[in-house]
Amino acid sequence: MEPDTPAPAPDDTIDTQDDEAVKRWADHFGITAAQIEEAVLAVGPRVADVQRHLLDQGASAGAG
Repeated sequence: MEPDTPAPAPDDTIDTQDDEAVKRWADHFGITAAQIEEAVLAVGPRVADVQRHLLDQGASAGAG
């Protein structure tokens, strides 16, 4: 995650139909676009839910 990039708001959502948005979120969390799409399928599009899912799965989820 870029140092000047603000943290996402808890109610932000990830639009998996928008390839650029998926890429931005993948970069934000330090994972692949496929992992973003899998997480959204598993828990829905809310960023907070996706982040929690990624942390549960052992991904970096933007930590650090």
